[in-house]
Amino acid sequence: MNWFRFLMFFLLLFSITNLSFSEIPMTNKENSRVTAKYTTSKIVLDGRLDEEIWAQTQTVRIEQVIKTGKTVPALSTEVRVLWTADFLYIAYVAPYRELVTFEPAIFEGKRVGLWERDVVEVFINPNPNKINHYSEYEVAPTGEKIDLMLDLPNKDFLWNSHFEAAVHLDATKQLWTTEMRIPFSAFEVAKPSAGTCWRINFYRHAIAERVFLGWQPTMNDSAHKPEYFGILEFLQ
Repeated sequence: MNWFRFLMFFLLLFSITNLSFSEIPMTNKENSRVTAKYTTSKIVLDGRLDEEIWAQTQTVRIEQVIKTGKTVPALSTEVRVLWTADFLYIAYVAPYRELVTFEPAIFEGKRVGLWERDVVEVFINPNPNKINHYSEYEVAPTGEKIDLMLDLPNKDFLWNSHFEAAVHLDATKQLWTTEMRIPFSAFEVAKPSAGTCWRINFYRHAIAERVFLGWQPTMNDSAHKPEYFGILEFLQ
């Protein structure tokens, strides 16, 4: 019966190497899904988030230390996601006590190491069959930004998604709000439709507080643990 055992082994191996999206293992399954609502509304990229559609969108929170999962309520950062025919929009509302930034900001070219100061980040993987291949986007409170493409362990800083961002600082309320607009042309897959699911994780560096927070903690010092990413589901 060796042929039977070989056949069963082959079928098991095939099933493991051809996982569907829903079968990709995630260590943190609780609260691991965020939805993106489709809109035809005009969104002005100014960082103020005052369009009505933002208030109608699901909120998830960046509030756990990525290494330990410990919650930091004072820095709990709201994240919302929208999409249109051509763009993915991501919004952050971040309370702060002190912001640490590079001065002066760089708006031509990229500052490698922007994450060494305060930033909000998103890592996006539109292809679950290539778990180590994803793009990264960061924005600082100054509006300085950086993007890169990863195919672990490789990182491509010359890659350009042509994403845009805007920030608004409210010193009275001590709120830092950010909007990202990422063109779907940046992704190496077809545009999403209702029901499409990608992998995603959101992060925030708070330098003065000495914490690195994530939506889905990676239980590691590094954010680059794609097996811990959550799910982004596109809704109509």
